[in-house]
Amino acid sequence: MFENISSTMNQCFVFFIAGIVMGLFYEALRFSRMLIRHNAVAVCIEDAVYLSLTAVIGFIIALSVGIGYFRIYYIVCEVIGAILYFLTLGRLINYALRHFSNAVKHILRVFFDKIIQFSRKYIVPIAKKVSPLFSKFAEIAENVKKYRKKGLKSEHSMMYNKKEQSDGGGENRSVVQAKIRK
Repeated sequence: MFENISSTMNQCFVFFIAGIVMGLFYEALRFSRMLIRHNAVAVCIEDAVYLSLTAVIGFIIALSVGIGYFRIYYIVCEVIGAILYFLTLGRLINYALRHFSNAVKHILRVFFDKIIQFSRKYIVPIAKKVSPLFSKFAEIAENVKKYRKKGLKSEHSMMYNKKEQSDGGGENRSVVQAKIRK
């Protein structure tokens, strides 16, 4: 059956907006890559996960908007929306995010430099004064370990004498060993 043109235009508009929204979600990945360096494997994995999620979301939207039918112009409209986003608003957002991430990096660098200066000024001298105490404690612990009594074994042997009568009437002594378990 034929659909009316307004229904088709509404479906195309929904996918056009979905492409723009998918582009906005990609900006989060871009921003994380600007803040933290990623190697090629991490970027590949992130992009594969992103593309898989967008494909699943696009398919779900297609089934709900298209009333169970999947049409190729859904994908075309979504791709057009994403391309237009990246060429217009995406460039502006990318420019702003780049400067924002540089500012965040600068603030974090200054913050960690202050922490390092504080630790060099106050914590390192204290650690240098306290470190001989720890080495003395380690030496005492080593001496205690060296001279401490050994604990009981889980299994040990006891020896006792066993008297036997010999054929000649005399006693014959032999040593018998027994294992005792706790």
